[in-house]
Amino acid sequence: MPTSNTTSRSLPSWKLRRRAVFGSLIFCGLLVGWAVISEADTQVAETAVLGAFGMASVIVTAYISGAVYEDVRLYKKDENGESEETDVVH
Repeated sequence: MPTSNTTSRSLPSWKLRRRAVFGSLIFCGLLVGWAVISEADTQVAETAVLGAFGMASVIVTAYISGAVYEDVRLYKKDENGESEETDVVH
């Protein structure tokens, strides 16, 4: 398990990551909302909605994968008792 010292060092980067992820997901939601509310039955609206769903799925997948990778990396580092400062993303 990560120590509190390691967790406190990684908080700023996760704070920025969450802002970027949530901002992007809000943008995707607004784009889909615009297409639904405007009742735009055009190829442009269809492409925008498909792009928004694709972007949202990639963002969520990358966010979860990054979190899992970092958790595993920190857990392995704590098991070995090693502390590689260059491996921790700030």
